[in-house]
This record gives sequence, structure tokens and C-alpha cells, in this order.
Amino acid sequence: MSREIIAGQEAVIEGGGAEEAAPQVNTVRVLENGPLAVRATLTIDGAPAGFRATLCRCGQSRNKPFCDGSHGAAGFTASGEPAAKASEPLVERGGAVNVKVRPNGPLKVTGPVELVSGTGHTINRGQEFILCRCGHSKDKPYCDGSHKAAGFITE
Repeated sequence: MSREIIAGQEAVIEGGGAEEAAPQVNTVRVLENGPLAVRATLTIDGAPAGFRATLCRCGQSRNKPFCDGSHGAAGFTASGEPAAKASEPLVERGGAVNVKVRPNGPLKVTGPVELVSGTGHTINRGQEFILCRCGHSKDKPYCDGSHKAAGFITE
């Protein structure tokens, strides 16, 4: 693991280092009662972020948009096995993915991505996802606008 500054925040980058290769398939893994584990050639708000990032989806991290483990103390519960949605296989499964961190709102993920359950089942595929990071959505891992009613603030 290494620590880097990404999008103005210190982040713990999991796995590999200079020897790590770009993934052949970009994934966002939805972890049971926990964060989103992203594996892709990644930029966050336009800044290069390597090939891995663990992003908060409980809304409690003090290092947003990155997970700092606060979901455990907060008692965050959210399935790592959301229902699958019909989606066509992607023509290109690797390449660049950007995460746009919307102020006081969700994560906008663009680029070829397979959304994967915690146990590895593909639940959706696409070029753009709007994902909850406040912890209040009734349609997790997707944003349903609940951050507005919840008064979600990201500093």
C-alpha cells in the first residue's frame, strides 16, 4: 500500500506499485456493508489515481471520497449483492475510467465499467453510473437523490 494525494485528499492506494499492470476488465465491486472497490486505469476528478481506489459509500469517512473504515463504527448496512440489471456486454472492458466527485452528492463514474457484487457476480455494465456515497439511497449502490433530503455535506 502507498499513500498519495488525489483530488486534494490523502488516499491509501491498495495493491501493486509501479509493477502493477492496468486491469483488462474495469470493475467497481460493491462490498457488503462497506465501500466501493474500484479497479481500473483511474482518474478522480481528472487527477491520475493509479489502478485501485476504495471509495466511501456510507457518507461517514473523514477522508471523502476515500474510505477510512468509518462504516464499521457507523453501523453502515448495505448489501454487497444488489439485484442484477439487464445489461449488454461491453465492447471494450478496459481503458480509462474517471470518477467525478460531485460536491455534497454522488460519484459519477464514466468509462467502461462492470459493476460487480461482493462475491464477484456482474450486476450491471455500462459507460456511466451515478453511485451513492451518502449512505441514504434506497437503491444502493445507485444514487436516488436521497443526499439532498439527508443534508449530506462533504466539507
